[in-house]
Amino acid sequence: MIALPYRGAQGVRRRRRARPLEQLALELGPGRPRWEFSRLVQRSPHQKRIRERIEFVRYFFPELEGVTVRVGLALKPGVLGWGSLDPERPGIWIRPRRLEYFTIAHEMTHLLQARKLVPRGERACDLWALARTPLVVDAAPGYLRLPRALRKRRLSSAEAALLCDGARRAIAAREAGDRRYLRGFEEAMFAAAGSGRSAGASPPPGSVPRTSSRRSASRSGPRYAGCPGGPAEVLSGWLERVRRVVGGRSR
Repeated sequence: MIALPYRGAQGVRRRRRARPLEQLALELGPGRPRWEFSRLVQRSPHQKRIRERIEFVRYFFPELEGVTVRVGLALKPGVLGWGSLDPERPGIWIRPRRLEYFTIAHEMTHLLQARKLVPRGERACDLWALARTPLVVDAAPGYLRLPRALRKRRLSSAEAALLCDGARRAIAAREAGDRRYLRGFEEAMFAAAGSGRSAGASPPPGSVPRTSSRRSASRSGPRYAGCPGGPAEVLSGWLERVRRVVGGRSR
């Protein structure tokens, strides 16, 4: 038999009371403001309208989350807007009386170009702005060549959806390796519309002379072969929709 040692009352160990840890308060401070308005914008009677429109368009640009964008007024005659290409100082300048959604989307796309998220160039900026969403395509782009029926200040919802769908297919063609996706987009639009510029009309400044509609139609299919659905769907689907919308308005 082994005798166990007797523990008296003084030999019993008491458990220590657990002391609650002090709560740490982490102050992250106020978040970065979304906008920084210039003095001209703050004094403008159109400030409320400007803010409503740029907030709506910015919703479709999640890449700008956490970025403070400076907003000013474009004062140079004949200029609808500017977009900064400095990634350290993002900003847009707009005209309050010619404040289309697409103009704002175009200038915000310049901010993506500054971050190397979109290829450089005004035509590429137009294309990526068109592909963002049909809800911001309320006016015709100013650098991409389009049929006359689409070169207007106000576009219908059907025309906006058409341009957005075509821009997305052109971007998909670029990802598939097509380096002439911009020219292919323009030629496909003219070929689908079936009515280009008149024979005596001069091309827009800085544009490449357009080939004949027959030649454009023959080349539009292979250039979009990398798009979803292949060239058959592009020619019979998307281009047919362009014919119906543009052709119906030209009658």
